[in-house]
Amino acid sequence: MSELDQARAEFSALWRIRERSPEEAERLEALRARLVELLAVPPAGYQAPEAGRGLVEHARAHGWRVLEQWARASDGAPFYTVTVGRPAEDEEARRFGLRWEYKHTWHSWGAAPGRVRLFRSGTAQTPAAPRVHDAPSVRRIMAVITENPVV
Repeated sequence: MSELDQARAEFSALWRIRERSPEEAERLEALRARLVELLAVPPAGYQAPEAGRGLVEHARAHGWRVLEQWARASDGAPFYTVTVGRPAEDEEARRFGLRWEYKHTWHSWGAAPGRVRLFRSGTAQTPAAPRVHDAPSVRRIMAVITENPVV
């Protein structure tokens, strides 16, 4: 069993416990953090696309939350998803759960071996348009991040 599978199994078992002790809650958080790290590791022979890496670095530099995830489609083809986001600034918007969140996926379908390419348009949610809609380009997302850093 791989380290990722072991971490998933332990996390799942702890997640099912309704009333956790402080030690169990701490272990659950440590496992969650470790799973996030493990899921960001590309499969053998693959690497994150330059645009995805640039978006991740730019978002982190401006204080936005970042989630990178490598996974496999049902046919076994790897894909890479980047989600960047941050809560809205004013208190009223936060009460309604308004936030900036952008998600783009790069897939290996039809790409050269070891490479991935942007898959569809991605999704977005913003305080001005809270329903899920098509995401702008990675370049435009980076401009929004620059305009709205976490202070």
